[in-house]
Amino acid sequence: MKPGKGVSALLDRPAPTRRQLLLGGGHLVALWALAFVQPLLDLLGKNPDFFVARDNTSSDILILAIGFTLIPPLLLFLIEWLAVKLGPRAYHAVHFLLLAGISTFLFIQLISDLITPRSVIILLLAALLGGLLAWSVYRFVFVRNLMDILIIAPVVILLMFIFTSKTSDLIFPEESSFTLAADSGDDHPIVMMIFDELGTSNLMTDHRSIDRSRYPNFARMARTSTWYRNQSTTAFYTPHAVPGILTGINAPADTLPNSGSQPLSLFSQFSRNRPLHVLEPVTAICPEDLCPDLEGTPGQLSRLQSLVADLKYVEGKLVLPPGLAETLPDVSSNFEDFGAGADESAEPGKRRIKRGKLVVKGEPESDPELYEKFIREIPDSDRGLTMMHLHLPHQVWKYDTSGNQYNDSPLEQLSRSTGKWMVNSNGIAVSQYRMYVQTGYADLLLGQMRRKLETLGIWDKAIVIVTADHGISFEGAGVPQRQADDRAMGEVANPPLFIKYPGQQHGLVSREHSTTLDIVPTIARAVGVTDIYETDGVPLQGPVPARDVTITDPEGNHFTVTPGEMVRQRNAAIDRANERLGTGPFYTLGPAPLLLGRKVRPVSAGTADVLLDEPDLGKAYDPGVDLIPMFVSGSWNQPVPAGPRRAPVFAIAINGKIRGTTRPFTLDGTTRWGTLINPASLKQGKNRIGIYRLAGKRLIPLGGNTRATAAGA
Repeated sequence: MKPGKGVSALLDRPAPTRRQLLLGGGHLVALWALAFVQPLLDLLGKNPDFFVARDNTSSDILILAIGFTLIPPLLLFLIEWLAVKLGPRAYHAVHFLLLAGISTFLFIQLISDLITPRSVIILLLAALLGGLLAWSVYRFVFVRNLMDILIIAPVVILLMFIFTSKTSDLIFPEESSFTLAADSGDDHPIVMMIFDELGTSNLMTDHRSIDRSRYPNFARMARTSTWYRNQSTTAFYTPHAVPGILTGINAPADTLPNSGSQPLSLFSQFSRNRPLHVLEPVTAICPEDLCPDLEGTPGQLSRLQSLVADLKYVEGKLVLPPGLAETLPDVSSNFEDFGAGADESAEPGKRRIKRGKLVVKGEPESDPELYEKFIREIPDSDRGLTMMHLHLPHQVWKYDTSGNQYNDSPLEQLSRSTGKWMVNSNGIAVSQYRMYVQTGYADLLLGQMRRKLETLGIWDKAIVIVTADHGISFEGAGVPQRQADDRAMGEVANPPLFIKYPGQQHGLVSREHSTTLDIVPTIARAVGVTDIYETDGVPLQGPVPARDVTITDPEGNHFTVTPGEMVRQRNAAIDRANERLGTGPFYTLGPAPLLLGRKVRPVSAGTADVLLDEPDLGKAYDPGVDLIPMFVSGSWNQPVPAGPRRAPVFAIAINGKIRGTTRPFTLDGTTRWGTLINPASLKQGKNRIGIYRLAGKRLIPLGGNTRATAAGA
């Protein structure tokens, strides 16, 4: 029987032979590999740090790659085999739909790279092209022959990932040359605290000193240590920046952040005859035999389940139209738990209890319980080696100054990943405020660490290093949040460095240009090591050579400015933050701090010029169960002027008193606003929230969490 026309030409065909069935399955495997496997494995192949941070083994990586390449299309082939049992029309309908469906995702990526229309247009065009390709497979012999050739694609993609990508060094690791140095120094405890995404400018409200009202423990550290104010890092990304701190070697950008690739380090030099206490969540410079997981390594099934749970969001970012991809959780700020904020099993506003495990290879997720327990267990030893890398104040910003988690909001991600900000200065101020508050919790942990060392009686004898891997830029105006850029050096390339030398009592401020590469040789001289491996840094106790500030991006490109330009940019960042938020203590930051404490009348029920993102925020607050409802955000039904300073001032009242101020901004065509309020202003039970617009001296009510009910009450 000859095929008819139109749909009949597709469906009125004889049942496939065994060869045709297998070739059809091969076509599905080929399209699946091109549409889904290649984008993901290409990204993972370029970013082996992802697997290092998660402690994935070579077998984990191989199972993931081979399984993702073969299992989904094999399941689709099983569906086609079952369709054959139902008859030729069923098979051809299913085969056509699968070919068209998979091809649609392939064309989504191609179209998105060429044009930037709305997501629905991209989907329609891609679906049209996907259907056309599927029809062509049925209609034209040369297209089927081309698809036959492409059956080899999955094999080629897998082989390239396994043998030629950067990740191949993890799949086939070389034998480590890590050895312990004979000279580990005198009896001085070594304590290192590495914060993440913290710039020196974030600690300052003037050009010379730490703001002691916001950060009393950082300020105290500056008064009793040597503050290297003009410190610079080597990279804007953790897997390169932290190894520079821990090794003193500026390794090539594609060097894996583990002990196999970087065997000379703080741990190889100083570990002999020293008890180690190490929290290293993102890198693996300390080898596993020295720094084991104190609670055991998660089983392979658990690790694979975690990979699948996170990589579904990565895949979505790769294959969906940009507009839809942006609705998915951010996958660039962390290495794990991408969907933690999108946990649908948790009731909105309720605590998501995630108990931290005290492990040497800690989870790369901010975890107050883990950090505080780690500090409590610092060893009581004159020869201890303690190193903790904290994922603080790194985004996601969600902790108050005491480490308590507050409520979620749609205003979580206001920049394009680590790239450009999507909002103006008023929107950036919301994120900057949240980062400052989370830095307040980092300050609290620094104080806990110091008190622990003093309680043990080893503070005076110890060398204590407090630093960060890199900072973050809040400049906006096209300057990326955290990518290598000459314009961002003052905020991103200038992390803090404080070194309290053994016996040091009084603070000093060094004007030398120090770098993260100087830390290891400085420790060596401080503890009396005379035989240290060759580093790219210098001991800061001696002459410091003149050097430029040079940053390496993940591709190995270099960005350079002078130390003077870095300082100029830092000072400009301080002035910019002061203008946005003021110079007051936490929970007074905003455009109109003089309004704080002013009494206001309640907002009338039914007033809804503004809408809260969480309409019932604070209405039944249970401190033991709920996230703190202190991030008040929402939308406004009016446009805002383009100039940030021309936008009106909003005042947020809690239980009849103004507790926060902010200005609205535009995000994706909608007027948005948000700010933090002091959690001490909240009470258990019902809290009345009101939003007001400042007009001269009057406060005009706009809305709140008091609404008219369906019955009009």
